[in-house]
Amino acid sequence: MGELKVQSTTLIIILIIVALILISWVGSWECINNSDCTQDEVCTVKHICFKPLIPEKTIYITETKYTGASIILGIAVILASLILRKKEFKLFKKNN
Repeated sequence: MGELKVQSTTLIIILIIVALILISWVGSWECINNSDCTQDEVCTVKHICFKPLIPEKTIYITETKYTGASIILGIAVILASLILRKKEFKLFKKNN
């Protein structure tokens, strides 16, 4: 079998190229930690300074809509009055 021989100059050139790529990649980062950003920014995972949106005031508007419930209750009251109005309906039947 053949042996894989790498000359030392080839290895050094490959290592220099890899080192240059790593240095340029790390050098393109905007930040490494939060102290590299301004006071109100944070350093993200992608190494970019980001200003989080913090709302000063949060207003919750809740609208209660009782239309559906009132329609159901109205229908129930009308049905109950129709049932109770029948002459055949007796609440308590007397045993004769």
